[in-house]
Amino acid sequence: MNIIQLVEAIHINHSTNPETGIALVPWTLATIPEIPHWHYALEICYCLSGRGAFYFKDREYEIRPGDLIIVNNVERHTSKSYRGETCSNLFLFFNASTLEQTDFNLLRPFFFDRNQFSHKISADLPVARQIGRLIQDMQDELAGQKAAYGQIVKSLLFHICSLLLRHYHVEGDAAWHRMYNKYTTLKSGLNYIQTHYQENISLDDVSKAMSLSSSRARHLFTEVMGEGYKTYLTQFRVQAAQRMLTQTELTVTEIYEQCGFQSSSSFYRDFQRLTNLTPLQYIKKYSPKRNHTSDPL
Repeated sequence: MNIIQLVEAIHINHSTNPETGIALVPWTLATIPEIPHWHYALEICYCLSGRGAFYFKDREYEIRPGDLIIVNNVERHTSKSYRGETCSNLFLFFNASTLEQTDFNLLRPFFFDRNQFSHKISADLPVARQIGRLIQDMQDELAGQKAAYGQIVKSLLFHICSLLLRHYHVEGDAAWHRMYNKYTTLKSGLNYIQTHYQENISLDDVSKAMSLSSSRARHLFTEVMGEGYKTYLTQFRVQAAQRMLTQTELTVTEIYEQCGFQSSSSFYRDFQRLTNLTPLQYIKKYSPKRNHTSDPL
């Protein structure tokens, strides 16, 4: 699958509101899938209209109105609208800490055994209809901002996650705690990559951030993310380059150096492999007003 990160998708703000602990983002899926990405927040997609698809490492889900897609905050994914069937959605983003403060167990639906989990909850299930109504109630509260709206929005979030817990609750406590510990351990490695990707970092550096051996860190990346450390780091750097190509006037040389690539050849090779475009083609397609005549391409 050739996948292109659309500049519009990069601009979405997933930052949660300190008053409510969430972000509720109306978003129409593009007809060309983005490059696979992940967010800092947990994510629930509620389909409002049209038809589209979500893609995970080895899974594809078609979505229609009323369907839900559940995504955790380390899971790389992408999505698209089917041509002629524009897929409009409400995306609910919130931090794990928002749930941890109330009930640690509400995180269970988001940290799962990949082999036994379905990201999609079909619209024909009662729980999908219940959660859909709660998300719409949440949207009304955020729009009205009446007295105590923040508390009501939080209570709606807890209700939603409680329904998800009831829907997904199949593992015993010991199995779930093992899975959650894997995710939290890996998260420290992902945080290290986020803050050091501009440097010439190695798996050894990331494994130290997780207090693991390199071999265990390598295995954990594959087990939790469904992809290796090197693949993850390369895609992270390419996404950073995409943002800079469309949002700054830096030259391509300055950009690949700031994104941690060690040579122009590796940058051009990886960028074109992941986006199906050269950097110059990418600028012309997604930021045509940018001055790119001086870029050494």
